[in-house]
Amino acid sequence: SLEAVPTAGWLQIMVLTCMQESGMGFASKPQEEDGEAGDIALDGLWVRYDDPETKTFKLNAERQNGRAAMLGITGCLIHELLGVDALYPTGGLGGAAPPTIF
Repeated sequence: SLEAVPTAGWLQIMVLTCMQESGMGFASKPQEEDGEAGDIALDGLWVRYDDPETKTFKLNAERQNGRAAMLGITGCLIHELLGVDALYPTGGLGGAAPPTIF
């Protein structure tokens, strides 16, 4: 919830995000003229795959992970819309049955 995070916490999140986006963060460097677009990670932190087969495998694995995450979030949203707690569908830590939907 937005109200649960203190103002200082939001400020910290925004400062660190802006530092990373501007290239002044702890694990980034300014964009170079001859560098790839968006390649601002320090040397050794960013891996480029020269083998097309390895690159294709890694990209497909990343896509599949993204799709699985989207399905998981969709499931949580559907539970919330139906009125059932998505994190504790059996009624929470107390063990009571969830309320009926219909």
